[in-house]
Amino acid sequence: MEEYSSRFSTLDLRGFLRIIWNRKWVVLVVVVLFTAAALIWSLFIAVPLYQSSTEILQRRTGIDRALLGSDVFQQSASQPERELQTAAELVMSPEVESAVIDELGPRLGGKNPSDMISVEAVKKADILRITATDTDPQLAADVANSYASQYIKWRLKIDQDMLEQARKPIEAQVESIPAEQLDSTRYQILTEKLETIKLIEAMQTGNLEVVKPATAPPAPVSPKPLKTVILAFAVSLIFAAALILLLEKLNTRIRSIDEISSAIDRPILSIVPRQPQSDNGYPITMEKPASACSEAYRLLKTNMEYVEPDKKIHTIMLTSPGPGEGKSTTIINLAVTLARSDRRVIVFEGDLRKPSVNNYLGLQNSLGISNIVSGDCSLREALQMIEAKDILINRDPSGKPPAAGGQPAGFSNTKPIYFATSGPIPPNPGELIASDKMSSIISEARENSDYVLIDTPPLGIVGDAASLAAKVDGVIIVLRMSQTSKKSLGHVQDFIEKIPSTVLGIVVTDADLARSYGYRKSYYNYGE
Repeated sequence: MEEYSSRFSTLDLRGFLRIIWNRKWVVLVVVVLFTAAALIWSLFIAVPLYQSSTEILQRRTGIDRALLGSDVFQQSASQPERELQTAAELVMSPEVESAVIDELGPRLGGKNPSDMISVEAVKKADILRITATDTDPQLAADVANSYASQYIKWRLKIDQDMLEQARKPIEAQVESIPAEQLDSTRYQILTEKLETIKLIEAMQTGNLEVVKPATAPPAPVSPKPLKTVILAFAVSLIFAAALILLLEKLNTRIRSIDEISSAIDRPILSIVPRQPQSDNGYPITMEKPASACSEAYRLLKTNMEYVEPDKKIHTIMLTSPGPGEGKSTTIINLAVTLARSDRRVIVFEGDLRKPSVNNYLGLQNSLGISNIVSGDCSLREALQMIEAKDILINRDPSGKPPAAGGQPAGFSNTKPIYFATSGPIPPNPGELIASDKMSSIISEARENSDYVLIDTPPLGIVGDAASLAAKVDGVIIVLRMSQTSKKSLGHVQDFIEKIPSTVLGIVVTDADLARSYGYRKSYYNYGE
């Protein structure tokens, strides 16, 4: 089971492409819906947005350093990026925002101007770029320009306040010096410093200047239909792939031949296409012998006889992981195919719990396997014979049977088929199946036929299949596409490794050939 799980969980490129191809309609629907929705949104729903930018140059005059010997208004020139980044944050300050609101007033229409702008420091330049975005192109330009002008005014006021705070203490000190000390060195130093600060105040401009005012943009920055459609197409492909992988993960049923081949170490003997509903309730090989389904059963017969060429295979058991996987249908059609190739065939209904062969063919079930094992009758007394020519459907529109004794052309060597139904359902079916009497019945049938085909209960439900496996020459396991679970493939492999019999191979039923990736390769190789 661990080996199976590791093999099955490994998804190579080929397996991924197979999954995508099997669900190509999902990809198509997702891509079309996403792309169409994006196009409709960009053309008819999305509101156009306009962007306009203004740029502010921050000058480094160095007046404060030249006159005072230190940087009063700027950080050290060794950190220009940090200084610009700080300035970019200050543009968004509440004081600047309040001034913009006061300037533009009703034109904002109740909008918060801070939600409309973004500020960035231009790399390798002492420039701040203020960008405003809005549905009104002129308003976007006005907001950007307003933020620039109000920020410059605010910075100028801040710098002037700093100079004023530096000037007032010096003025107080100068005024406090007595008249007799006006010629002192201290008075001269204070007077020079006071004059310098007044000179800087007179020359102060904030060191900021608008070098590129914002103008109303002629075209919106969004939406852009072509770009939107390309992006939606790319995103939809990724989303579709993720959705398909999720669906594949959630899907617990087998959907391809490759899944079976990678999990079970036995050949696929035949892939039976999805069978049409029978008009008369007859097996497909009897009603439509020239159909693709009938051809699949003929291929099963051929492969079954040659898969073990050095071993005589006369008694064959058919089982499946669960109920309803086509096991009984397969055994009946295989019996018909063998009978038409001049083989003597006896079919045993080995499912003593829930038999179905008798109902399928309309046989009596008063005597059968349970009676033979219990000693109530012999094998010969329980067998019911069906002439293939009597159940083959090859009638003309009038309903008359075929000429030449009711035998269609091409089946002149057809043998009769003998069926041993289950008989009355016993209280202890498992003990009857495992008994020595059952072994002797199979041996007796083997001596009087070319093939003994035994239908059994599913291997994943009861132990009858394992008991019968020790009594036959070969085992065929039937799986139904889109019904057999992936988990049960591991149980099948365990069953193959443990039973004391030769597993001839796998029959896959109800296959959708158009979706079964790898079908033709698996189907024809064994036939060759």
